[in-house]
Amino acid sequence: MKSKKNRRCFWLSLFLFLWIIPLSAHAATLEVQGGGSAESIQSALARAAPGDTIHVYSGTYVGKIVIDKAVSLIGIGMPILDGGGEGDVVSIKGDGVTFKGFQVMGSGKRLQDSDAGIKLYSAGNVIEDNKLTNNLFGMYLLKSPHNTLRNNTIIGRPAKNKLQASKKDEAGEAGTYDILPSFEGESGDGIHLFAASHNLIENNEITDTRDGIYFNYAHDNRLLYNHIDGVRYAIHYMYSDDNYFEGNIATNNVAGAAPMYSKRITFRENVFAYNRGHRSFGVLFSNCNDCLAEGNVFFGNTRGALFDVSYHNTFRNNLVAANDIGIDLISSSGFNTFTENNFMDNMEQIAFRAGRIGEGNVFYEEGTGNYWNDYRGFDLDQNGIGDTPYLTGDIFTYLMNKAPAVRLFLNSPAAKALEFAENMFPVIEIPKAEDAYPLIKPVAIEINGQFHIEKNQVSNKVFGAYSLLMLLIAGMITARAFGVSSQGIKRVENYLRGGQK
Repeated sequence: MKSKKNRRCFWLSLFLFLWIIPLSAHAATLEVQGGGSAESIQSALARAAPGDTIHVYSGTYVGKIVIDKAVSLIGIGMPILDGGGEGDVVSIKGDGVTFKGFQVMGSGKRLQDSDAGIKLYSAGNVIEDNKLTNNLFGMYLLKSPHNTLRNNTIIGRPAKNKLQASKKDEAGEAGTYDILPSFEGESGDGIHLFAASHNLIENNEITDTRDGIYFNYAHDNRLLYNHIDGVRYAIHYMYSDDNYFEGNIATNNVAGAAPMYSKRITFRENVFAYNRGHRSFGVLFSNCNDCLAEGNVFFGNTRGALFDVSYHNTFRNNLVAANDIGIDLISSSGFNTFTENNFMDNMEQIAFRAGRIGEGNVFYEEGTGNYWNDYRGFDLDQNGIGDTPYLTGDIFTYLMNKAPAVRLFLNSPAAKALEFAENMFPVIEIPKAEDAYPLIKPVAIEINGQFHIEKNQVSNKVFGAYSLLMLLIAGMITARAFGVSSQGIKRVENYLRGGQK
């Protein structure tokens, strides 16, 4: 019995060996060099068999290419593929393609066609180590699952007012300037996923696009260690559930992340910093439910995070520091849990613009709250928990929301006196959230080593002192002006009475 089974295994192994070896033996390497028309690359693709490798050497290749079989197209010396301003530069329609080491530029500019540097229609592809510049969309994944996009640099199409600066670096590149947008709103996204699931996007750098990475009906994707700067929404989810992103850095955008109309998104150890403007956020939760935000850094934003019509989210173990508003919690959001976070040096730790907190929102869980650097209680039993609850909100914050000009007195002695008086003699009902278990010491949070605080940043306390100083100087100037004016009036009066002239 055993010998029969062994013979069967032997013949099966021999068959597989004899079948696989010819396939690998026939894999070939083709070469393309010299630049000129992209037709030379397309011709090599036509000759190649599945499994072959095509090496494309440095030079500029003008035109578009279509890859419809499982080949590896490898750039040697970063060759340039220039689409000449029409359509998609590279279209990948076969499964299992590797595309590596190219500069891709000069797509069309038709938003209705989603013109892109690289457009994927297939699955199981690897796109890595490329530089994409001056395209409408950098990469566009159309119903394209199980792809890996790794170590790519994507720079959006410059507006015409940036043309002179860009000419210095790109004067020798063909097909560039006639397709520049007239304004930055004409740009597409760095990476756009439509109905594309189970993709891995990691270690890419994206700047000057519309949105950095946009997910539309794109579920179960992983987004790891990307750096996105100078866009509208760095990471934007619309109707995209069960996504995971970790270790990304989003700086100088309108919003670091904007999960909208989505569920069960997990984001860990990301940095959302210096996202500033009238309507800017570290993260904007809008109609977003059952999400987990853990171990992230929200630093130096207009608003660290805003919750709008969002429910059952957990906000845990995050650093929320040096923002104008730490958490903007609109009362339309409910049953969100905030625990073990560090709230430090925000002008306003928690804002309730609608005048109430929202049903079910809590700032502690299972006997553990958050660390607040403006907590003034004691820990007499030394258990690490404050003996009295921390109450967010004060009379000055309340007045700032009613009249923004009051912010001029932020952190001034007048503001502190007003806060003290309101605590002693409360006469105005102010919406406050209670942390029944405030932490005495900050929670240990590991910060992404690639993020460094900009040297020109100042703390909100320093800003408040500076504002007070400016106010005092303005008062002195005004007083001096009125003093000079009153002396002039006195001289006129004396003159009319026939006295001193």
